[in-house]
Amino acid sequence: MDKKRSSLKGSLLLLLLLVSDLLLCKSVASLPICPSGAVNCQVSLRELFDRAVILSHYIHNLSSEMFNEFDKRYAQGRGFVTKAINSCHTSSLSTPEDKEQAQQIHVQPGIKENEVYSVWSGLPSLQMADEDSRLFAFYNLLHCLRRDSHKIDNYLKLLKCRIVYDSNC
Repeated sequence: MDKKRSSLKGSLLLLLLLVSDLLLCKSVASLPICPSGAVNCQVSLRELFDRAVILSHYIHNLSSEMFNEFDKRYAQGRGFVTKAINSCHTSSLSTPEDKEQAQQIHVQPGIKENEVYSVWSGLPSLQMADEDSRLFAFYNLLHCLRRDSHKIDNYLKLLKCRIVYDSNC
């Protein structure tokens, strides 16, 4: 049992190192917005949106890769899919279901006073001794990251369309 637990801990540690490598090092090069030495450098809103969309898409692709790899290695046959359907801590946030609903939202909806936002409370589950509980916590975390990064990617593209192209795209 201890040998199996040690092997699992080693596998999870390797997975976490892989995730950090993907997020921090994989073909990521930070490019300066302004040429070196530029004094009053100005970047257009379109350029800022272009960069934001590229980064958002990249983050979504990485989160999808991580989820798919974890699913393939650790979640097969465990029934995690059915448990994870509505278990994201961000599920309570009201978001449009599709592009048409998203297009109906006003760009600057205003600040809502005393809005209660959900908080992720999954850290204790990631540290549980029970292997299935711990694996499900990782599965759920990666599932939600993929889901939320996809929404952000899509909404950012929609926002770019509205603001940069006056909804003409």
